[in-house]
Amino acid sequence: MSDLYLADTSIWVARRRAPDLAERLVDRYVRGSIVTCAIIQLEALSGAPDGAALAADQEIVWRPLTQLPLSEAVCARALTVQAELACLGGRASRPLDFLVAACAELGGATLWHAEPHLAEICAVTGQREECDAEAVMPRHLGTVA
Repeated sequence: MSDLYLADTSIWVARRRAPDLAERLVDRYVRGSIVTCAIIQLEALSGAPDGAALAADQEIVWRPLTQLPLSEAVCARALTVQAELACLGGRASRPLDFLVAACAELGGATLWHAEPHLAEICAVTGQREECDAEAVMPRHLGTVA
């Protein structure tokens, strides 16, 4: 089993309100088990308050990570999975979800996320995933299927 985790943007955001999730992210980051892709990096960096903060985050947090390629094969796999899911009557909410899932699948990494839509994609592909949606969902909203 892979010791690499593609931590989706949902994990990077959720760590702010889920201390146990933040602890696991730091542990995996320090061990060198976290990888990224351009989509996740772009999404995470879009929240930077200014250019200086973006440059600092880029250098300190993101540059040390292995970057999974957003290749032609990844794009083709994302389109195939989107079509498969549509045939099954499902649909992920964001087209980028298919690309992130394909990056993890073809890059040999476990997709670590807190998004039900990514879980739906992983159910179709059969790829390794770790879903922490319940850990970050407010208790009054119930559980995520």
